Amino acid sequence: MLQNLTIAGCCLLACSSLPTTAVHADDWTGFRGGGSGTATANLPSHWSPEEGIGWQVEIPGYGQSSPVVWKDHVYVTSSEGPFQQDCQVHAFDLKSGEKRWGLQVDATTKVENYFRNSRAAPTCCVDETGVYSFFPSGDVTGITHEGKKRWTTPVIKRFGEVENERGVASSLAQTGKHIFVLVDHHGPSYLVAIAKSDGAIAWKADRGIRVPSWSSPVIATHHGRQIVITSSADTVDAYDADTGNELWQIDGLQGNHIPSASVIGDKVFIGSTTMYGGATDENAVAGSNCCIQLTTKRGKPSYEVRWGAERANSYYSTPLAFAGYVYFVNKVGVLYCVDQETGKQLFAKRIGNPCWASAIGVTLPDGQQRVYFVLKNGFTVVLRPGDQYDQVARNQLYDAEAMMEAREVAAKQRSENAVPPDQAAPKSGPERVFAGMPESRLHQMFSYADPMVYGVAVAGERLLIRTGQRLFCVDGQTSPTQVRQIPPPK
Repeated sequence: MLQNLTIAGCCLLACSSLPTTAVHADDWTGFRGGGSGTATANLPSHWSPEEGIGWQVEIPGYGQSSPVVWKDHVYVTSSEGPFQQDCQVHAFDLKSGEKRWGLQVDATTKVENYFRNSRAAPTCCVDETGVYSFFPSGDVTGITHEGKKRWTTPVIKRFGEVENERGVASSLAQTGKHIFVLVDHHGPSYLVAIAKSDGAIAWKADRGIRVPSWSSPVIATHHGRQIVITSSADTVDAYDADTGNELWQIDGLQGNHIPSASVIGDKVFIGSTTMYGGATDENAVAGSNCCIQLTTKRGKPSYEVRWGAERANSYYSTPLAFAGYVYFVNKVGVLYCVDQETGKQLFAKRIGNPCWASAIGVTLPDGQQRVYFVLKNGFTVVLRPGDQYDQVARNQLYDAEAMMEAREVAAKQRSENAVPPDQAAPKSGPERVFAGMPESRLHQMFSYADPMVYGVAVAGERLLIRTGQRLFCVDGQTSPTQVRQIPPPK
């Protein structure tokens, strides 16, 4: 397990580690909040399609990004058109679900609108100045909270087309000054920092030719320095957030192409999975689900690998470290729980469906703790943290009638946005195998049937759950006669 990890480089000075804290109040500022997937909140434990859903609203187009929240604004993205040429940022009122505004970002790079491609998958970042969006077209945009475009930076148009048939899906990370974009693919790969003030490129770190990956960068703070951590394309890398200088690299991993790194204090938790056409060594993949501790060696930033798991496997969702445990969910819906300090497996339990949305650890006002696994099929499993599987609730988000309606809406949208056959790019690699298969067969093989839950966010007493074309707000205070379905704007 991770026996061939190496240091590629160490540089610059650091002094002491600072803990990463849970998100408070109504702000959920990026993918997995601040990067830990934890929050202090008064979330409900029980709900159903008839009770506990405060509101739900249709999202135009289709999107796979998670919601982000700032004060009373909820932001999500979507895209439309055969080549996703119409990229959209939507703002909704947190309490009512009413749409506040929508902004179109014209794509500068064509990306096929296909259900196996990334479709508005990157999650935004948000701060006091506004929201920052990123789309598979490579366009990064700064927008005010009132919906006014400040600037747009076309990253892919500037640095070259991406050789990744599944598209770009990496979410943004942020510090106070910069937005960070990771693009790993078969061509020249890179991590780039963009100034929040005007969209200028602050620095670009070249990463060479890589395996296509879709994981997202995350920010760690160690010895007072902010560090960008990337777990992607079989390595884990650390960069100085101000300069882009590489601090160290770990190689020898397998399968860390989809799950992102999770940061808790001075520890970084890595997720990996077996993939079609990718790593097949199950022991190496399991060991790549590991814990790394940020350290200082000879006055320079470094790391230690604390442990590698024996059986754990993370599919789409990022591992969650919370309450002394680390949780991983594999592609068939098996939940693995390991001890956070030792990596010892405590239990493995099938929870019914895989998670494409990453799990959330919540500390309630009375000090109790809960873990929320929002499954791809819309059910949410709520657990008490512990050495054994202790289920509090299993909650349904939508009923069979709503599920069938969502499937029809999604199928109609796919048909309307289909790429003309004479304009479709030829497939290669694994996608070439699937190119001639009927869509129904692919849906069956890969469990792509809508509605699918892609992302979640926490805002005070509310849990926001996003499917491809709908946003739900669970608040636990709503009676069956109060559930609000917000109609789409005319």
